[in-house]
Amino acid sequence: MRNTFFFLISILLFQIVNAQKQKVYQDTIPFRNDLGIIIIPITFNGEVKEFAFDTGAQYSVAYGWAKEALKRTSKTMTINSSSGLKSKMRFYKSGTIELGSRKIRGHRILNAPKNDIFSCYKVDGILGVDIIKALNWTIDYKNKILIMYPSNYFPKKVKEMYALDFDFRKNRPYVYLQQKNNRFRFLLDTGASGASNISKRNYTLTGLEKYPQISFYTGSFDVNGILTSSKPTVFKFPEASSREVKLSPIIYYNTQKSTKIGNGLWKNKELFLSLKSKKLYVSSATIDQAYKSYPCSVIYLKGKMRIMRIQEGSALWDQGIRQGDEVLLYNGKRFTDFCSLNQYQGEIVNSGKSFEIQLANGKKLTVSKTVQF
Repeated sequence: MRNTFFFLISILLFQIVNAQKQKVYQDTIPFRNDLGIIIIPITFNGEVKEFAFDTGAQYSVAYGWAKEALKRTSKTMTINSSSGLKSKMRFYKSGTIELGSRKIRGHRILNAPKNDIFSCYKVDGILGVDIIKALNWTIDYKNKILIMYPSNYFPKKVKEMYALDFDFRKNRPYVYLQQKNNRFRFLLDTGASGASNISKRNYTLTGLEKYPQISFYTGSFDVNGILTSSKPTVFKFPEASSREVKLSPIIYYNTQKSTKIGNGLWKNKELFLSLKSKKLYVSSATIDQAYKSYPCSVIYLKGKMRIMRIQEGSALWDQGIRQGDEVLLYNGKRFTDFCSLNQYQGEIVNSGKSFEIQLANGKKLTVSKTVQF
């Protein structure tokens, strides 16, 4: 009887201690998504920094500050930009990184120069797969929270989620979509906003004329903050399967290097990600993405406001508007720097409201957001 009593007490103590340990490592981290990407606070040697949670980046990157705040190493790496440019970056010793309740020591981080887009939104760096892979994660896009777990822990909610065809190799996470006889490999890129991308370098798609589509003259920023022009064809991918999930994503088909899935596909959904276990789950068995867009957008570039993005064949296009055209006023306002215009335009986009632009020739145009397909 006495032995049984001590045995029961031992089990109870074990359960209490084990529960306490699990609570320590189930950290809930709120994130912001100003740029359509996941931005979280991380502490480096006692100083809080804002980092993008980026499964598309193989290494963590600091924007400028590592050179002054951290100890340099002799190791460098050449990073290829999506624009084709190459940048040589140096690794720095990270010191003590605090990510939630976890402390990471003995790590190294690349240093990249500051750039307009990330400086504007106060993004100090990128948290790459070199750190992300050491933990498991729930990404709650609806409530804007990350939940961090040990790499061997799967929460109960996973049993109610749906498995995707997923692999993790050479520090790259991939989601596979089966469409008829074709199997497409997409990089899972939480550092990419908006629609997903299929690269013409990887896949040659035929029969696109069967599906609703539009084309843009546009551009995007990469890890170096370099603005790269592109002309994607945007279309709705026919329903495909990925293990237990049916998906119809919006696809940008262009000449950029990588075929990837961006955050837009998971709007209002939850993901559970375990890179070490090569597992990815989503909260819905069916994902049917709609495309809603403005036919143009504006950027401050080379001392002027200019048309950055223009939809080919739109009413604006038919009036002769082209990428690079000068804009005098945006909603009656004159902006003289990149950041203030970009942030103001972001507020308009998030609200879904129309805006007015006045061109250098005096013409005024109203631009509205519409559902394309």
